Amino acid sequence: MYYPSNESVAVKNDNSDGINLLPILPASRRRPGETHIDHYFTRSPLQFSVRLLFSITLHETVGYSFCPRPSYRSQGWTVSVHPEGKRYAHKITEDRISVITEAHVTDPGITELLEGSLAMIRVLAAKEDVHLSETTDLFVEVDEDSRSCSYWFADHAHRTIFWLRPVDTNTVGLPDSYSKRRIQYALEENYWTHVEMFPATASQYSMTALNDLHVILLNARADALTSDIPTFPYTAEECDRFINLLQCSKENVSNPYVTTFVARLWAVVANHRFSTHFGEDHYRMSSIHSVVEAPAVKRGLILTAISKALFNLPVEDRGRNERLWVNELVYSSAWRKFISGVLQQTIWVSKTLR
Repeated sequence: MYYPSNESVAVKNDNSDGINLLPILPASRRRPGETHIDHYFTRSPLQFSVRLLFSITLHETVGYSFCPRPSYRSQGWTVSVHPEGKRYAHKITEDRISVITEAHVTDPGITELLEGSLAMIRVLAAKEDVHLSETTDLFVEVDEDSRSCSYWFADHAHRTIFWLRPVDTNTVGLPDSYSKRRIQYALEENYWTHVEMFPATASQYSMTALNDLHVILLNARADALTSDIPTFPYTAEECDRFINLLQCSKENVSNPYVTTFVARLWAVVANHRFSTHFGEDHYRMSSIHSVVEAPAVKRGLILTAISKALFNLPVEDRGRNERLWVNELVYSSAWRKFISGVLQQTIWVSKTLR
C-alpha cells in the first residue's frame, strides 16, 4: 500500500480494459446530503413532491408523476441512506473487503463499469503485493463518459487512507508536510471524512472511537478551563456539550447516526493535530505560539509617524492581530472574543461622541 509523499512522483494510472484508475481523497467528494438532479423527473420538482405525497397514500387512484425505474438486479449491492439523506451502495466482496459507491448500481452500464474496475483493482493489488484485510473499505466512483474509476482505500484498523501506487500530495490535494507523522494526521482526517460519509461499513468500530474521543474532549475541556490560550478548536462549553452527546450515545454506538457525528468530531481532532504539529519536535503549545518562522515586517517612517500621532494605538491593534493570526491560523473562539470587544469599544465611542 502507498501513502503520499512530497516528492515529485508521477501518478501511474492503469488503463487496462479501457478504464483509467485515478487516486482521490474523501475530502474531494461533496458533502453528504448534497442534492443533485434526478434524470427520472418528468415534471417540475414541486409537482413531483406534491404528487408523490398523494401517491404514497392513494397509489391506486393517483398516478405517479415520474417514470418508474427499471427493475434491474443490484448484483449483491446493499443501498443505505446517510443520516443527512444521501444514498450510497455497498457490498462485501469475495476477498471480504467492503466496496462502497455512490453510483446507480441498478444501471447495467454502471454495474458493468464497476465490476470491470473492481477486477482491475484486484489485479493491480496482486501485482503490487498489497494485502487487503477485512478491515478495509474501498470507495469507487466511475464515469461512463471518460471510462474512468476514481478510488481510495480506507483502513479501519489504522485509521488512514491509502492507494495501490505512489501518489504525490499535490496530485490528490493533501497539504505539504515535512514529516511522515504529520502527513498521517492529514490522512487520518480524510479517513474520518470517509467514515462520516459512509457510516454503514464502519459502525463496528464506533465504540473504541467514541471512548477515545470522550477522553480527548475531557482533556480539551480541562485545558480550556485552565488556560487563556488553548490550542483546541472548541471552547470548554462546547466540549461539555459534545461530552454529554457522547455519553447519551453509548447505548446506540453502532447506529449510523452516532457513527456520523463521532467521525465528524474525530476529523476535527485530526485536523487540530495536523495544524498544531502534534508529536513533532516543534509543537504549538499555545494558540499564540508560532512554530514556523515568519519574516519580520518593518514599518516605514510615515506609518511610524502616524502611529506616534495616534498615541501608538495602531501598534497595539497590530499586536492583538498578530496574536490572533499565528502561522495563518485563527481560532474562532478567540476571534469571536476579539470582535465582541471591538464592537463594544465602537459602541462606547459612538455614545461618547454624541
